[in-house]
Amino acid sequence: MLYVNKKLLHIFCLVAFFTVAASAVNLSSSPSLNGRSNVALNPSYTDVPVDSNYVLGPGDYLDLVLEDNYITVQVYPDGSVAVEECGSVNVMGKKLYEARDMILDLVSKRYKRELSFVQLAALKRSRISVMGAVGMVGQHVVEAQTRLSYLIRVIGGTLPNANTEDVWVIRGKDTIHVDFNAVTAKGDFDSDIVLEQGDKVYVPFVKEADNVVLIFPGSRASLTYKEGRTLQEYYDLAGGNRMGNGNFKSACVREPGKEARWITMPEMKETKVAANTEVEFTAQVMFVYVGGAVTAMGRYPYEPSWHAIDYISAAGVNIFTGSWNQVKVWRGEEPKAISVKVSEDEIMPGDLIEIPRNRYESLKDFTLFLASLLTVVSSALILYMNFK
Repeated sequence: MLYVNKKLLHIFCLVAFFTVAASAVNLSSSPSLNGRSNVALNPSYTDVPVDSNYVLGPGDYLDLVLEDNYITVQVYPDGSVAVEECGSVNVMGKKLYEARDMILDLVSKRYKRELSFVQLAALKRSRISVMGAVGMVGQHVVEAQTRLSYLIRVIGGTLPNANTEDVWVIRGKDTIHVDFNAVTAKGDFDSDIVLEQGDKVYVPFVKEADNVVLIFPGSRASLTYKEGRTLQEYYDLAGGNRMGNGNFKSACVREPGKEARWITMPEMKETKVAANTEVEFTAQVMFVYVGGAVTAMGRYPYEPSWHAIDYISAAGVNIFTGSWNQVKVWRGEEPKAISVKVSEDEIMPGDLIEIPRNRYESLKDFTLFLASLLTVVSSALILYMNFK
């Protein structure tokens, strides 16, 4: 009985050994051991569907269904795709439908073509070189189908002296010129091109001699001067509507060789300036001060289109006591009085408009002063004589 048991035990061990060995052979020869790459499970972000015209390049991942096997292969830096026991094929620069046929021809040496399938699993990433007037120069890694506007945003935008009307996208031996202002300010989405692997982006600087500088609270922008362009166009190109919530009250225009002048925001549509002009915008409420022979002395909000007569009228001038032809304006850090024409000359923020009394009122005041002085003197003499 013991002998029989030993014999059965030996037979059982042999059967188990050959079963395990056969399984090991099958596993070692199965391509499914390669499995699916983890990188294929990372999501890819695209703004349009990826169709069969997608151009493959290094970094793309493909899912291969080969009869009962499901594997993931990568497009290597040299553009090749390798499939175990089938060989390799170069798909660099091929469209997805072209590469699919090439890979199916390759795997048909071992697998049935009608039971095989190729699909795109993960999109490649590429390095784009960015130079010029940008916040972060150098190489930047981007997803496939990244647009120019997204790249410029993630690298910190452009510098204040960037010429964003002519951004260069160097693609091989060709250079694509993009009006980036038209993309951001006018919504020209067709000009917001999709970057490709190997592209280089250059943002030129504005020439120092030909520009218009727009100064906003906390920032400034330098734009290329163009003859005939209005301040409103410069304002739109600089993205002024996105600054200060669009609550700017007025703008100070400083042209070379001219005195500074203030204009209202609506006036910018008609205002043209020379090269090297500075335009400063303010969202603060500025004041003009009125004093003298008025009903209500005090400060009044600055209005660029107003003249002295407007402020005097708002303050309630008394025509019986005030003098229109002797109005003075005190101006400057160390105020100096200047004579102005009440209905023509410009008034600046911070000015003090003084309306002096007319001659009759001045004479009346002087007479009252003399009368008071004589009363005091006569009273003093009477007291002195009585005391003596």
